[in-house]
Amino acid sequence: MPARPRIPDPRKGHLEKFAFDLRELGVGKVGVSWIAAQDDALASRPALYAALSGTRLPHSVTVSTLLRWWAGSPDDERASVHPRDPIWGWIQRLPADHEARTVASEWKARYQRLARAEERRRWAKNRKWEPTPPVQIDIPPEQHMLIAQLKEMIERTELGQDMWLLFGSDTLRMERYLSGKVIPRHSSCVRIVLICASFHQDQESDTEYEIERLCTAADLARLARVRERRIARKTSRAAVRN
Repeated sequence: MPARPRIPDPRKGHLEKFAFDLRELGVGKVGVSWIAAQDDALASRPALYAALSGTRLPHSVTVSTLLRWWAGSPDDERASVHPRDPIWGWIQRLPADHEARTVASEWKARYQRLARAEERRRWAKNRKWEPTPPVQIDIPPEQHMLIAQLKEMIERTELGQDMWLLFGSDTLRMERYLSGKVIPRHSSCVRIVLICASFHQDQESDTEYEIERLCTAADLARLARVRERRIARKTSRAAVRN
């Protein structure tokens, strides 16, 4: 056992009651460290102790590992039976009339009820969360600079009127960059520079410098949009309060 194991309080809810009863089930039987040391143990020692603390719902494989030794009877499992369930299959390996099979099945059903209840609780909790409402902002100056840089690179190819010759299937995406609807990622910036460089009449352009310059402009534009959205939200909240 850990130096200071957490003892669950059965009065604090079904989760702690389950952990408390599970601890009581293991009293006088093989220890957690011994179970974790077995070759066929499916859960680690820390996971097994965590399942007995009642702080959160343990994984089914962790509960099954404890129940196999505390509610089941591994010595009576039939090796000739090969169940499909890798987690709870040991219950099916017990003889049908074995008392341990009945006890283990009851514990399994109890755990599954608890897991369903926890799932419903989490779902209800998540339903209460409301996303931050979107706000409308103008294109910030930093993004205008990014767009100007993109237009300059395209104009140097002398194919500004026929962008599809440059970007092919990515032309629509490029138009979204130029309209300010989307900011290109670093990978897209690299691709844009390489494509434009292959068409530039001036072959002396520094490709690495252009990539760094465009990526930096995209980062600044992205930060600027975050800043503008934050300002817009504060303004909106202030207007609602007033």
